[in-house]
Amino acid sequence: MAFNSNATNGGVIYSPQGSINQVVTADHSIASSATLETVTGLTIPLGKYERVAFKYKIFYSCTANGDFKYLVDVPASVTLYRCTKGGADHAGTALAAAPITAEGSAITIAVTGTEGFLDISGVLENGSALGELKFTFAQGTSHADATLVRRGSNVEFYRF
Repeated sequence: MAFNSNATNGGVIYSPQGSINQVVTADHSIASSATLETVTGLTIPLGKYERVAFKYKIFYSCTANGDFKYLVDVPASVTLYRCTKGGADHAGTALAAAPITAEGSAITIAVTGTEGFLDISGVLENGSALGELKFTFAQGTSHADATLVRRGSNVEFYRF
């Protein structure tokens, strides 16, 4: 679905639209930094009052020295936000999937191996300002060993 502004009443008119897919085409690497960075290609632009359903599939690599930290960064004033995560850490242990109802602190995944993945699904209704939904990541603990979001990571979303 897509939206168009209704200038008469300040509302939004929705029209059919297929899903949009965005794929990371090159590895995004962080070393010696616990500061969150936005992954190019995984940002969803949001209009005023726009609603979006999204699914992130993130493939990552890191060592036990740096770990993996991430945050789905939402605009400052959202009307509704619900999100859940799944996936497996490097040892194949399933990640907890408790629903997230508001943006919180970044989540650190302590690792015992080198490869993992995240499945993150959610829905967001934006507030009265333009914004972006972004996938950000960093090392849980700053270390010289690189932490990466791998090429092929992707986001699929649709407006409704």
